[in-house]
Amino acid sequence: MRVKPRTWGVAFLVFSAITFAVVITNSVFASSDTSGELESVTKATIPANVLEELYHPDKISTKDGLFVKTKTLQVENRFSQNEVVYDVSEATDKTKVIVAYDATYIKEEGIE
Repeated sequence: MRVKPRTWGVAFLVFSAITFAVVITNSVFASSDTSGELESVTKATIPANVLEELYHPDKISTKDGLFVKTKTLQVENRFSQNEVVYDVSEATDKTKVIVAYDATYIKEEGIE
């Protein structure tokens, strides 16, 4: 008894479709198993003092050094324009003062 090539082709397509459906189904069920982890996330509000510290830090650390908040007003007038930046991301190794977060930060010399 001889099987026609068309029969083999149909059998192969049916087998491939079933395999593809099983793989897709397993992937969908595997990704839905993570819902238990999400239930443990808290929805508590962040205390005001923590938010204040986030938006007004006492120290700023960059790749070029540590900058500490100062209470002295207009300290940036004692430095040249290329030593003062108004954006933390623009700080370089020549930066001495950062004016950001509604405060002035001076570079601590000798601390890296």
